[in-house]
Amino acid sequence: MAILVGTVALACSSPVSTKTVGPEDTPQLELKEEIAQVDRIAYVNANGDLITVDPDGGEPARLTGGLQAGQGSAGAIQGQPLNLNEYYTWPTWSADGTKLAASRVVVSENRAELSVQVMDARTGRSETVYVNDQAALIAEGAPHYIYWAPTGDSLSFLASAPDGLSLLVWDGTPGRAADVIDRGAPLYYQWSKDAGTMALHVGADISLVTLPAEGGLRRSIGSAGGFRVPAISPDGSILAYVASDGGGMALFVAPVDGLEQARKVMDVGLLSAFMWSPDGTQLAVADQPSPRVPYFNRLMLVPVADGPVVTLSAEQVMAFYWAPTGDKVAWVEVNSEVQEMEWVVSPSDGSGAKRLFSFQPSGEVFIMLSFFDQYAHSHSPWSPDGKSLVVAGSKGEAARRSNGRTPTGDRVYVLDVEGGAGPRDLGAGVLAFWSWN
Repeated sequence: MAILVGTVALACSSPVSTKTVGPEDTPQLELKEEIAQVDRIAYVNANGDLITVDPDGGEPARLTGGLQAGQGSAGAIQGQPLNLNEYYTWPTWSADGTKLAASRVVVSENRAELSVQVMDARTGRSETVYVNDQAALIAEGAPHYIYWAPTGDSLSFLASAPDGLSLLVWDGTPGRAADVIDRGAPLYYQWSKDAGTMALHVGADISLVTLPAEGGLRRSIGSAGGFRVPAISPDGSILAYVASDGGGMALFVAPVDGLEQARKVMDVGLLSAFMWSPDGTQLAVADQPSPRVPYFNRLMLVPVADGPVVTLSAEQVMAFYWAPTGDKVAWVEVNSEVQEMEWVVSPSDGSGAKRLFSFQPSGEVFIMLSFFDQYAHSHSPWSPDGKSLVVAGSKGEAARRSNGRTPTGDRVYVLDVEGGAGPRDLGAGVLAFWSWN
């Protein structure tokens, strides 16, 4: 599992595979123009097709692959066949649920073309936002990293370019080229909720950039390591980051309008990750004393003001996610003995942790979990109401024993967080994400 640690730093040297994608035995799904986009799941099947579906498996719509939206002579939406040497991956929902952005890979004789596509979430009509100059990945299995602004139409993405790993922002104007915001590796970032500011961590440097698509003001905080993504509070007023402190590492918070007024919150290990609660009163913090271990050995809830620290887990934690409602935290623990992972969920007061699902993640989900603190801002496993999770992979031994005969291969499952229902199988798939609304 350690193979992905530091992969982003090697982004520009990762060639894309030229394996041709073959057909898959799945039913042909019609495109439906009037499917509501509230509470939908987007997933990628094993053939690289992009499909959206209701959480109960109803109203499936294939946006790419076997059928693609086209305009008929009478103005109706029609399906058009696509080539089998084309696949889509890493779909991400816009904040309003009307659009999806995804990476598209087209493989020909001895080359591959990588592009960023934005498509209507109902019809599949798409627009090419960016085409790579070179067929190189930003990380193993990831042509790009794509992240919609939390409001408005701006789309940010990381791409491997001749000048290095590049952060670009497209303002949503059809036909307009994306602007380069920064270059360097590794590169991690977060939008503020109003999309007016970006917190960047490029190499060892931390900075805040205002109005990034317009080349706004840049304020540097300094250099730091041992973590990936700086975290802007939900109201946009506070920045959390890690920096050296007395020979060790510590978590700090600073007012966005007064970065010199930083305040130490707690000491952390040499490797750490942290994310704000939706109400901005707590930080979920995970850390590990060794930077070479690909998981954390404790997960805590830390009040930003005074109050006790609550330890949620002292096991091998791979990733964690706040529920959008703020009342729960879900995390993924690693069981090294059986080479499996398990989803666990707890109320945000730390009481009554519940084990949900043992599984082996798909290769793509493993990438997401390895860089969860970046992907959490762009690709949500949580349902909007905080009552369910979606995951792609294969059932672990415990899940197979409790559910009888299980289909093989990676599949998409919906997990009931609050009730006692077993995992709901939505079908074969390698990646799945919930809409934000």
